[in-house]
Amino acid sequence: MDMKPDNILLDNDMVLKITDFGLSRLDEMTQTMSKDRLGSLGYCAPEYWSQGKMSFKSDMYSLGVIIIELVTGQKALPINNNKVLRRWRHRWRKTGKETQLVYQQVAKCIKIGLLCQEIDPSERPFIWDIIDDIRQAEGVNGSIRNDSQYKFGQISPYSEDDDMLGIEPLELHFSFQLNKQMSCTIQLTNETGSYIAFNVEHMNPLSYCAQPQKDIIPPRSKCNVEITMQPQAKAPRDHTSEFTVWSTKVNDGLAIEDMATIKFIKEAINVVDDVNLDVAFDISEPQEASEKTSVTVQPLTQITDDVARAIWCMDAHQTEPLIITGHRFGDVQIWNSDTQKVVDWVKASEEALSIVKFIARIRWLVAVAYDCFFHVYKYEKEIEKVTSFKVHGYYEWGRCSLDIHPTQPYVLSACHMQVKLWDWDQDWNCIQTFEEHSDNINELKFNLEDTNSFASASDDCTVKVWSLDSPKSKYTLPGHSHHVYSVDFFKRDGQQYLISGCKDKTAKIWDLQKECVHTLQHECDVKSVFAHPSLPLLMTGGEDGAVRVWSSTDFRLKTKLGVSMPVRGFACLTGSERVAIAHYYGMSVMEIGDEERQGGNEGSHENSTAAIDYEKIQRQSERAASTFFDPEI
Repeated sequence: MDMKPDNILLDNDMVLKITDFGLSRLDEMTQTMSKDRLGSLGYCAPEYWSQGKMSFKSDMYSLGVIIIELVTGQKALPINNNKVLRRWRHRWRKTGKETQLVYQQVAKCIKIGLLCQEIDPSERPFIWDIIDDIRQAEGVNGSIRNDSQYKFGQISPYSEDDDMLGIEPLELHFSFQLNKQMSCTIQLTNETGSYIAFNVEHMNPLSYCAQPQKDIIPPRSKCNVEITMQPQAKAPRDHTSEFTVWSTKVNDGLAIEDMATIKFIKEAINVVDDVNLDVAFDISEPQEASEKTSVTVQPLTQITDDVARAIWCMDAHQTEPLIITGHRFGDVQIWNSDTQKVVDWVKASEEALSIVKFIARIRWLVAVAYDCFFHVYKYEKEIEKVTSFKVHGYYEWGRCSLDIHPTQPYVLSACHMQVKLWDWDQDWNCIQTFEEHSDNINELKFNLEDTNSFASASDDCTVKVWSLDSPKSKYTLPGHSHHVYSVDFFKRDGQQYLISGCKDKTAKIWDLQKECVHTLQHECDVKSVFAHPSLPLLMTGGEDGAVRVWSSTDFRLKTKLGVSMPVRGFACLTGSERVAIAHYYGMSVMEIGDEERQGGNEGSHENSTAAIDYEKIQRQSERAASTFFDPEI
């Protein structure tokens, strides 16, 4: 018969009915039924699909598939039975029905399901063997026999010392208040004799933050994970499976910095446990809408001409309310950040622009395209060309980076693995070359405290610190496990530090003694980092469109906002505490409130930030859709 869940029915009295006997015969024949194969893929026995042969043992195969599907949620054979059993144990703990008997019953069903799917039909059990064994498993005393002709295997003993991480609670309860930050705690317990690494993932990265998101728990130890939900303007609904906690055994001595190398995947050699957590909101009184929210979004004037394309880069003027943006098809636009309007633009290149910068003190702007050409303009009443030249002659194509020296007539440029220092007072002469990186350089940043030095972030997984006087780097900061996208300097307690953003889903804090002093965990690649020049704040922008604001004093997360697309960069706007945020299809401005300006205090920052969306820069036209696009660029 064509046995599958769709053909198994229950009547009002819960009596089983089996339908669709189109493949059956009255007697047990193992002959070819027909030239055409009928039945349902995934449920029919392999001898039927390959040879057209069918017997009563073919139905046993289908029954085995159904049993496995009922127990595991999928037709595929489980790679590791213990993982399935642990997931059932989590369900039992949640409902308070955990007993040795139910544990053994599920283990028995797995054994039966696997035996029914033996390739050789003669090795599959008869239905009376299965019925007898199930009846024994349901006995009053809970004993399970293995004395029938078909042995279903020994049942693994109930063990408290397996490699499962204890998780409490399995349902997170947030005490909801309108426009208030909420938090609750998950307790992870390692009762085993091994080290266990964990990773907390959630379905909505723009609303929640887990600290720590991942870590390694020593044997016989506990770890508390604080889950914080950002302020909400309306009461959210409860969600099932909102979080997943992944865990696996790891070797003693593995550091948290090495966590990025652990792959929480089903194909991992060690057993990987994944547990879904639900979220519920406890609303004690009616919630009314408030005019005040921590994040407000207002659209900028819509750009309707054919100039604006996806934003590739952005910079802000140091003394005037101006923002410059570089676009996908070589356009440069100058915005007035007060009126939120484009005041001028120029077509700098036929190629996408990889970086744009103001040279504020001489009212110039520079733009570098992916063809490695350097374009210089002056802007007065209108934009006028000053010069153009190839900055890295032997490179035909690549992403370039720039930074402007704060006092000297110098511009740093990087393309591929090479950095050059240019002097515009010497007619743009290259006065120094730096070559030590072994892969592409993604960002350059001058040190504003020591203007004779700068830092570089590279795809070779390192950050290097240089002196302008030497072609050799002063030192290298290793520690990231993937491409380093961004870097910035900041001060803390009178000392200088570096922050770096990486594809390994971390931002690292470095002191200038070559040590990593802290790691900021993220759920995605960290594309941009930014240290606020006048406030004790660090900002990170992710591939998921999340902007995180951290305290540079204690490195705690203060808030998290969302923009529509992956973040391209940050810039502080003159005359205010506002920060411009560039993303693929627009800009946003984040307003830092009084609480942040005064140093703030952890946990009380409602209404401290507001995002004004410069959204809706014209979406890609048909021309844009057919043009080269690489999100890694």
